[in-house]
Amino acid sequence: PPFPSVIYGALRSAYFANHIDIFQYLKGSDKLDGNEDPTKNLKISGILLKISDEIYFPIPLDCVKEKDNSEEAFTLLLESVNGLISNYPELEKILVYPDGNNKGENISNAMLNKLDFIDYLNGETNNILYFKTNNYIKSEPKIGIARSSITHSSEEGKLYRIDMKRLDGATLLVDFEGLYLPKSGMIKLGGEGKAVSYNKYEKDISIKFPEFEENDKEFKIILSTPAIFKKGWLPEWMDENTLTGNYNGLRLKLLAGAVGKPINIAGFNMKTKMPKPMYKAVPTGSVYYFKLINGTIEEVKEIFHQKVISDVYPYPEQGFGICYVGRA
Repeated sequence: PPFPSVIYGALRSAYFANHIDIFQYLKGSDKLDGNEDPTKNLKISGILLKISDEIYFPIPLDCVKEKDNSEEAFTLLLESVNGLISNYPELEKILVYPDGNNKGENISNAMLNKLDFIDYLNGETNNILYFKTNNYIKSEPKIGIARSSITHSSEEGKLYRIDMKRLDGATLLVDFEGLYLPKSGMIKLGGEGKAVSYNKYEKDISIKFPEFEENDKEFKIILSTPAIFKKGWLPEWMDENTLTGNYNGLRLKLLAGAVGKPINIAGFNMKTKMPKPMYKAVPTGSVYYFKLINGTIEEVKEIFHQKVISDVYPYPEQGFGICYVGRA
C-alpha cells in the first residue's frame, strides 16, 4: 500500500476540496486566519487492506516458512543467549528456528487475514496460513528521463526506472480522526493525482488485545506501518548500550527483534515548494520483543496496542509506526 504520508496528504486535499480554496491556503490567505492549518488535528490510526470481506495485516517478520512449503508459516522462538558473540553485550535473548531447524526463509509480499493475525498475537507458532499480495498489488514499471533544473530539457545519460504499484481487487481501509469528510466522494491520491473513490466503512477494524497470564512480563510489538525513529532502528527513548528505556511510565528492556531493511521516506512540501527531509524508516512487519521491568500488561495495552510509536514529528500523526501487541 502507499506510505501513510500519501494517504494523509490525500485526506487533507479532500478536505480542502470540500471546504477551502487550496490555492488561497498555499498563499496564506487572510481569509484562512493567516497560516492556520484547518487540518492540523488529523491523525491516522489504522491503514489496512480489505479483499472481498476479509481484512488483512502485513505478515510479521518473525514469521518464516520452510523452503519446500510455500503455504504455511511458523514463528521463530525466543530463547536465551548461549555462547553468542554480539556487538550488543546486553542482549539477553535471540530468535531461533524451532527444533534446530535452519531451513526456513523469510516471506516477502505476504499478509495474514484478521483471524490468523489474532491467533498470531495470541501466541500461535505453527500452521499460520499466509496470502501473497502479488495477486492484489500489481507492479507497473515506469521509465523516464531526468530533466535539467535550469533548462527543463532532458539530460543525457539519466534514464531511470521506478516500480509503481496498483491495487487490483483490494481496498484500503483508513481509520482517522480530527477531520470531517462526506461519507463518500472522490480523492486525488499521490503526486500524480490518481483518482480514487471512497466510502465510509461501517464495520469495526480494531483488534482485541491478546490474553496474557497474570504474571507475564514479556511481549512483542508488531509494526503495521513503517516507523521513523531518531536513532534509526531504535526508538529515541531506548539506550543503545543497555537496551533499556522509559516510555510513558513503563520501564522496558529490549530482548530481541526481527527488523527489516530500512526504507527511504521523503516527500514534497507543497506550501514551501521544498523537498521534505529524507528518513530511513523501519519497515512494515518489523517486530520488537520487550520485557517489563516496571509496569503492568494492562498499561502495555493502553500505551502500545493500536497506537503510533514513531518519534519524529509530524510522522506519528500521519500514521507512521502503528503497532499491535502480541504474546512473546
